[in-house]
Amino acid sequence: MKANYELCLSSENVILVPYRPEHVPTYHGWMTDTRLLELTSSEPLTMDEEIRMQSEWRDDENKCTFVILARDLLDIDDSDSDDSDEYAFPPPPLEVEDGGDRDDRDDRRSYPSLIGRTLHAMIGDVNLFLSDYVDDDDDDDEVPEGASRDRSSARNQAEIDVMIAVASHRRRDLGAEIALVAMHYAASNLGASRFYAKVHETNEPSLRLFERKLGYERCGYADFQKRQIVSTEALHSLPTPLDVRVVVK
Repeated sequence: MKANYELCLSSENVILVPYRPEHVPTYHGWMTDTRLLELTSSEPLTMDEEIRMQSEWRDDENKCTFVILARDLLDIDDSDSDDSDEYAFPPPPLEVEDGGDRDDRDDRRSYPSLIGRTLHAMIGDVNLFLSDYVDDDDDDDEVPEGASRDRSSARNQAEIDVMIAVASHRRRDLGAEIALVAMHYAASNLGASRFYAKVHETNEPSLRLFERKLGYERCGYADFQKRQIVSTEALHSLPTPLDVRVVVK
């Protein structure tokens, strides 16, 4: 979506940047992995199809995609340069004193070389698919499909999926941080009040992430995809990763 195309989200261990054409070759390489295709219920695409999809998702106001950068793969010297105020990437957010204003941590500087100088630090992506949530007491377990998003609706929902494609960065407790950053962005900027995820039944690490660490509960099963559906409306009870700042790309 265009709403996040000029923004990135910076937290302690990761930076989430908008999915840009420069990212497509690496992303395409990830999606040749048959296991990743299975776990994400994705179909293999050609490079031309990936390029077209990136452009379509940029213009689709119901799809919000960030590429995940790992801070431990970044060149620290770039962020400490004294040559210009336009650093290559944002430094980790500052701590906020008790009673401090969280907005004080917003970093509104521009990082014009962020994308080009951080391609080597890509480890995955996180997606938010926005739709209307129909609160029907007689059919609580159904997840509506194909609904268009109505910004005036009292309740909106986002399907979230997190993919850490680089094996060296799995099982390092990054998934919860990434999901929380994306969820809080969606709640504060996109009007989402309910979140759900579709997790392949054999993907035990993802089920543990959503159920044990994020407090999601099972609410359905997509038989044709062999995916458990888990959801939460209790964002207020989850840890707030505000060591997060919004920065301008």
